[in-house]
Order: sequence, then structure tokens, then C-alpha cells
Amino acid sequence: MTQVKFGRQLNERAPFEVNGLVFSGLPLSLSEERVLAGAGDGGSEVELMDAVLEVLSQLLNVRAHGERVDTAWLLENLAPSDVEGILDYLRATPVS
Repeated sequence: MTQVKFGRQLNERAPFEVNGLVFSGLPLSLSEERVLAGAGDGGSEVELMDAVLEVLSQLLNVRAHGERVDTAWLLENLAPSDVEGILDYLRATPVS
């Protein structure tokens, strides 16, 4: 009989790098998704982006293999498509 297993550690991907800093590929937990989903509720576009970057810095710092990051670092080192790519990767969304 085949046993079905669930859990985010089962879907962990390889670590990834952003401008020389390495982060684990541990998928988002339900708690992290919930925080991300509520980021910037009802705010302007700039407030939404600031809220998402704040949450992303928290998510990355949990996965950091060394130096920690803040929103200022993200603003200087990421492009808009990078934010989407990192979140897709941490959601274990198939990368094309």
C-alpha cells in the first residue's frame, strides 16, 4: 500500500541565493501565507508594497544562512519580478 505524506519539509527545495546571500528553500507555512495575505490590506499601492517587503524580509530572515536582510536591502537588491519569483519558489509553485 502506498503511503501519502504531507508536510512542508517534504517539499523543501534547494537553497537559493540573492546577491550573494543564501536562503533555505523551506516552503511557506500556513501561518506565513496568512501573514502575507493580510499584508497592506486596504492601503495604497505604495503601502501594499511596503507591507509585502516587510513580510518578505521576515520570511527571508527565517530562512537566512547567515546575514539578515531588511526592507531597505530588498529595495536595493530586488526587481519586482524577483519578489514574485521568490514567493513562487517558497510556495513550491512550479518554476517555468
